[in-house]
Amino acid sequence: VSAEINARDFTAAMSRALNALDAGQMAAAGEALEEAERLKPGDPAVQDARQRLQGMRAQAGLSRLRQQASERVKAEDWQGAIAAYRKALRIDSAAAFARTGLRRAEERVKLHEQFDHYIDKPSRLYSAVPLANAETLLAATSDAPRDEPRLAKKMTQLRRLVAAAGTPVSVTLDSDGETSVVVYRVARLGKFDRHQLDLRPGDYTVVGSRPGYRDVRKVIRVRPGASLPPVLVRCEEAI
Repeated sequence: VSAEINARDFTAAMSRALNALDAGQMAAAGEALEEAERLKPGDPAVQDARQRLQGMRAQAGLSRLRQQASERVKAEDWQGAIAAYRKALRIDSAAAFARTGLRRAEERVKLHEQFDHYIDKPSRLYSAVPLANAETLLAATSDAPRDEPRLAKKMTQLRRLVAAAGTPVSVTLDSDGETSVVVYRVARLGKFDRHQLDLRPGDYTVVGSRPGYRDVRKVIRVRPGASLPPVLVRCEEAI
């Protein structure tokens, strides 16, 4: 009698489990399979149903993570998208959407970091090599996708910074006609009373020398759009 009751209850539990699986009711299916497992531990039918349930749970998890990743991509939250794609790959390492999405998200994170490198510290653009690198970066990403306004904004910012960094600023040097003046990395200007220079933004060292006098050294900090008063370079301290 006990065996018949056990078999009847097992059949009922499996029936509920299978019906729940067909209806996509994973929680109910899990509860029914636990009951069936208690009644007949190790039964092949229970194991088959458990594998089916695990597959359904995996697919549900993948669908949920795919939706999460899609929302993060729309928000240009690439780090959040990376986290979702990596979770999906832990469920199914062959999930194509996660593999493709992860690669794109990682590329976007790197791209944003490259833009931020210059935007966060525009003075980096005051040297020739970083300025050329920034121009190359802009050339490589000439058109921002319409669905990435954050990236488009950074591209606009960097274009403006690059243009400003490449625009010379007029600088006036005053001297006494006796002091020989050199602007390092620019030119030897020699002796003059007044000299006009067009310098790109950056820091420039100006040195004045005159026989019998102590050299003078000054640093000119040229910044985009900022006018500078005349810089006096004159040796006045006799040795």
